Amino acid sequence: MSDSGAYLRSLGLTRPPFPPTPDAACYFHAGGLERELAEATHCLEARKGFVLLTGEVGMGKSTFLRRLLQALEPSGTAACLVFNTFLQGGDLLNAILRDFGVRPVDDPATNIERFNAFLVKQWKAGVTCVLAIDDAQNLSLESLELLRLLSNMETGQEKLLQIVLAGQPELRDSLARAEIRQLTSRIVKHVRLDALDADDTLRYVDFRLAVAGGAGRIGLSRSGGRALYRRSGGNPRRIHLLMDRCLYGLVASGAREVDAALVRAAGREAGALEARTPAPLASRLRPVAAAAAVALLAAGGAFGLRATPAAPAATSPTATPPVQAPPALTAAAATPAPTPTPTPSSIDWAHCVSGLARTPDIEATALQLARAPSSAAAAFAGRSDVCFDPAHATVAWRTRLPLEQVAAGEGQGVRILQDALAGLGLDTGAVDGIVGPRTRQALARFQADNGLAATGRPDPMTLFLIESAAATRGATVAEIPDGNG
Repeated sequence: MSDSGAYLRSLGLTRPPFPPTPDAACYFHAGGLERELAEATHCLEARKGFVLLTGEVGMGKSTFLRRLLQALEPSGTAACLVFNTFLQGGDLLNAILRDFGVRPVDDPATNIERFNAFLVKQWKAGVTCVLAIDDAQNLSLESLELLRLLSNMETGQEKLLQIVLAGQPELRDSLARAEIRQLTSRIVKHVRLDALDADDTLRYVDFRLAVAGGAGRIGLSRSGGRALYRRSGGNPRRIHLLMDRCLYGLVASGAREVDAALVRAAGREAGALEARTPAPLASRLRPVAAAAAVALLAAGGAFGLRATPAAPAATSPTATPPVQAPPALTAAAATPAPTPTPTPSSIDWAHCVSGLARTPDIEATALQLARAPSSAAAAFAGRSDVCFDPAHATVAWRTRLPLEQVAAGEGQGVRILQDALAGLGLDTGAVDGIVGPRTRQALARFQADNGLAATGRPDPMTLFLIESAAATRGATVAEIPDGNG
């Protein structure tokens, strides 16, 4: 969220009430969700096998999944949460092993044996191992067959690995295939997430405002509540998008109640945003620079790293991006905002990015673009190799880290990253070139210390700040030793 500090202070809030990312810390138990959560937790703690979680886009699957893993923590659980379900077969198995701290090798059969030995050791120590896979509708038949093989690991009475699959409704169609009926037969609990009804939509908004310190300060009128339900259909992600924009409207107008007119204006603005995302960034680039950025961003996508200006994502490729204070909401105006004319700052940004894309640098790789937190502004000051657009809180730079290896979770690029974190006083464990639990904890600590979401994943902005921190110590990441000498 752009300039979230001023936004919160203006409304007297202590935290963003409608964040664009999963927020398991403030979970709203609508309908029978509390019972569903308790039953799913029991199934996993009792080592009964598979739990299935399905729901349409934006229904809160990722949030429920994180809340479930939080509920398991007191009982002694080792959990692996897989986000990148475009990894398939052997690559998926390698990612699972790495997340549990097991070094994979080139032979799949050996990897299965190693994983089985690890699970047996954890079982003897009384640790329940849980594999949670988000966006599981993307899994291929080969990957589902792999999960069936993993689910065969047992002591004779208990399953060694508990598996949670979360995905959109088409996941049920995949699981209905005859080839994997053995896998489907092991599902002991199916949680279905549906849209909120009208009453729960109002209660949900009140709940989110209350936990953010807005109780008695900010309200939703009856007409506003009806308009919100009509516009959102009870979809939590849509509610967050609309209400976040409505709150910006309150900041602009000085009002303290969201009415129907404001919701309708937010709906128009949000609809326009969804239709053109991510065009606002590209529109600020000159045609040549835009073409270069698109090509480089596509390369970044192949590495599995988000390179579009968005908040660090948790869980899903459809995560709603943070929003700017929308012109259409300044007074809940019904007329659309006029087309903006180029400003000196936008022209400077376009020239800067264009020059950055053309600058030869044998050590640098892809051009990176990301949303920049206000706390990181000092890292951009006086940098000739960085383009910063303060109006849109966006930064562009050329990275020297081997992104393919960092995204894959192993290799020389990860070793360089681990050395950089260690140089900043963060314990990554062994400098082994593998992103394991200690490295993710170090990344999360660095992110929290620098105003980023503590995901533990090496997203573009995290890598940029690590590179910047290394530079302040008098070394670039290319000069950091590889840990072998």
